[in-house]
Amino acid sequence: MPYSFKCKDVGMKCGFEVKNASSEQELMEMIKTHAKNAHNIQEITKDLEDKVRKAIKAK
Repeated sequence: MPYSFKCKDVGMKCGFEVKNASSEQELMEMIKTHAKNAHNIQEITKDLEDKVRKAIKAK
């Protein structure tokens, strides 16, 4: 089941999106890397992780 995520779905003014991650775990790793590199977010807090997980879509 592919998983997708868009940064704008958590309120960021950012065009980042992943459309076909093979697992939620793989997708979260991509999101964490993007958050660090593009948004200078060094640590994903529990609140932010919950917000991100709610924005993940499974097809």
